[in-house]
Amino acid sequence: MRQLEVVVVGGGLAGLAAAVELVDSGISVTLVESRPKLGGAVHTLPQRDGDPEPSPDNGQHVALGSCTEYVAFLERIGSASSLARLRLKLPVIDSEGRVSSMGYGLLGLLGYRHLSLRERIRILVVLKRISHLNPQDHKDLSFAELLLSLGQQLPEIDRFWEIFMRPALNLPCSEASADLGVFTTKTALLGSRAASDLLMPLAPLGAMHGEAAKRVLDKAGAKVLMRVRATRVHDEGVELADGKSLSADAVIVATQAVECSDLLGEKRLGLGDSPIVSVHLWFDRIVMDSSLAAFIDSPAHWVFDRGRLVGNPPERGQYLTVVSSGVPDLLEVRGKNMVDLIAEELTQRLGKAELIWSRVSREPRATFAGRPGTALYSPLKGQRDLLASLWAASQPDACGFSLA
Repeated sequence: MRQLEVVVVGGGLAGLAAAVELVDSGISVTLVESRPKLGGAVHTLPQRDGDPEPSPDNGQHVALGSCTEYVAFLERIGSASSLARLRLKLPVIDSEGRVSSMGYGLLGLLGYRHLSLRERIRILVVLKRISHLNPQDHKDLSFAELLLSLGQQLPEIDRFWEIFMRPALNLPCSEASADLGVFTTKTALLGSRAASDLLMPLAPLGAMHGEAAKRVLDKAGAKVLMRVRATRVHDEGVELADGKSLSADAVIVATQAVECSDLLGEKRLGLGDSPIVSVHLWFDRIVMDSSLAAFIDSPAHWVFDRGRLVGNPPERGQYLTVVSSGVPDLLEVRGKNMVDLIAEELTQRLGKAELIWSRVSREPRATFAGRPGTALYSPLKGQRDLLASLWAASQPDACGFSLA
């Protein structure tokens, strides 16, 4: 019996997960990736002179314990030991440098002092109401609109909901679709305690994702083509930019929506993009005691002790990564101005320190913008009948913290 041949277009997490599952099923796989490395946005930046070890990742990526398929993918490619599972006890720092931790469940929320007791009780009431909602019934509202209709008020949205939803959906609550917000809340915050755990990489992203997956694919005999761009998907396979074609019994498209539409010859979808900006800072002294913290009322959203997390702190000082999710205006802040803006946010809240080194990484199209109404879009609309063997792949789980 002839072995089935499948072409996977796109070597990000979605394409890698699809390719690994296919080879595990005994299917012949060719993976096509236009970049010189695998992993998509989940990669390690090229080493530069003066960079601390290890070289910065393209932002600090975090997942939730509810992302079970992502965990299974890492287990399959041999990277599970590079993932730390931390119970949700998140230090949150306000503009005056005051710290209060937020944890899982009733006690974890009641101890959160950045809100009054009355405000915390309102959050508990709203969480109870969300537990009874069907996400699909609220896809035309923003999550903030839904929260307000359920009795939440703006201070609670700014100081509680934004901390979780902004990194999870890569949009502020005022822009994110309510169905995505309800799904994330029910899956992570209202699930088991383990579902709310923070999953943190302990190794460089490139090594534990793209490089590890490539070893699995190479061992299974898959063809991995990098620096190769697919230009069109048709009923016999995939055309490449160099004029060659790859024949296939089936094609999996694992690209962003714009590329997917172009490959299929479809009108581009009305999906927008949402960026992630990361600033990597090495200070001359330790300014943060915890491995991670969240800021409120700041363009710096989450701060991570990169050196501690990867088990390689610098000989002196502290190596931090700061992530800002879904702030398009930050894409226009360049070079030293960006470094100065974020470094000042940290030193004002954490204490004075001198900057030894810095680097900025930007991902303008980190994720699609999950605004109200986006659930109606499908990259395969009009193509299912024509290409019965065409599939679209998504991330291994839809409930991670801005992983793409």
